[in-house]
Amino acid sequence: MDINQQTAILEQLLKRPDNQCCADCDNKIPRWASITFGIFVCIRCSGVHRQLGVHITKVKSVNLDKWPPEKVEMIKNLSN
Repeated sequence: MDINQQTAILEQLLKRPDNQCCADCDNKIPRWASITFGIFVCIRCSGVHRQLGVHITKVKSVNLDKWPPEKVEMIKNLSN
């Protein structure tokens, strides 16, 4: 799966009503995700997750980062 296909899948997932808000706060623009927990978060909360360390939560951008294929599949089955 190339990055364009991956981004298209993630963009579709963000259109689901349960994913249109950050999982950690009420921000309406989640463009990041914790691939550890399978949740979409806003940029502010992504910074908090990053401060926790990758041994607790690993954060990736919806459209800037390449995701491992298994993490894309995982997040398809989860939601905020």
